[in-house]
Amino acid sequence: MRNKLLTIALATAILSGCAAESNNDTPSDNSVNVDADTLRTDSLQPQKAISNIAVDTSHFEYKDGVLRLTWKMLTDVVFSDEYSEEVQAYVPYPTFGAQLQAIEGREVLIEGYIIPLEETGDETILVLSAQPYSSCFFCGGAGPESVMDIKLRPDEQRKFTTDDRMTFRGRLRLNDDDLYYLNYILDEATVYK
Repeated sequence: MRNKLLTIALATAILSGCAAESNNDTPSDNSVNVDADTLRTDSLQPQKAISNIAVDTSHFEYKDGVLRLTWKMLTDVVFSDEYSEEVQAYVPYPTFGAQLQAIEGREVLIEGYIIPLEETGDETILVLSAQPYSSCFFCGGAGPESVMDIKLRPDEQRKFTTDDRMTFRGRLRLNDDDLYYLNYILDEATVYK
């Protein structure tokens, strides 16, 4: 199980936005359909399906044919505080916007600052932050949308240094219910060179 520090930090952090820059070539497929059943109007009630919603992805940027995810894109989320019996505190649960739902499961690139989690003893996971450690979600005023779990492939496991700025490639997963992981997870991640 993950360190409860992550869960407690999620419950007490001040929400704020952050952004990073992106650049490059765009592939030809620029729209993704999102089933309206999966969209949520609040953290408890699913929205009724009327039809599939087409999300225009023409403004997304790509590098080497892979979607370049920015921290600004990850602010397409609304949080509502709900009481968690498990941690006996109010926790901000996310409701992800249509654009984020449209890119879930896609291969993406994201750049940020490394926050290793040596205290958990699990070197397969680290945290990537939009901000350096001194002003990140855990120590500063950034919100939960400014951090992401990086789940490394076995061949990518190594020691990382706090605040190293790196780019990772992997599949984006949205997390709205597991308190032992952050809201954004990059599965099967590799260091992008």
